[in-house]
Amino acid sequence: MNKVLMAMALSAAFVAIPASAAPASAAPYGYIGAGIGEAKTDSDNTSYKIFAGIQPTPNFGAELAYNDFGGYRGQTADSWSLAGTGKLPLDKNWDIFGKLGATRNHIKFGGSSDHTDLLAGVGIGYNFTPNVGVRLEYEDFGKLPADVDGNKTKVTNWGLNAKFSF
Repeated sequence: MNKVLMAMALSAAFVAIPASAAPASAAPYGYIGAGIGEAKTDSDNTSYKIFAGIQPTPNFGAELAYNDFGGYRGQTADSWSLAGTGKLPLDKNWDIFGKLGATRNHIKFGGSSDHTDLLAGVGIGYNFTPNVGVRLEYEDFGKLPADVDGNKTKVTNWGLNAKFSF
């Protein structure tokens, strides 16, 4: 639980400090997106993601996401996450980014089970236009809730996402 509280505090700092120092001309913008990838749980599965975020400064923001990790031991696994994001432009079209936050991982074995953990991710993005881009990212979601045998499995995801900024 301490990891989660630390992640939430760091996420808030990523967003609050730069936003307060941003010049008035740096208008915030929002974005939405969706993607497909490969989740690694007890096996490799096709994953799906939808996300939305806000970028109050050119380099820092926050993102909310839902990830469906596909099958896990005959059931489904998914998560909701909230993370602070940092972006470093490489040139007009390319950037690299990182994220740190909290994730609520969920599985269903007979009943529902949740586990909150640290979320960390890195990626590279390419912007076709100021409003349309793609990004390749790797995310570590920590562990899934314990299964019926008490085992907790780590979950990671590689994803290719389309992003629309407004």
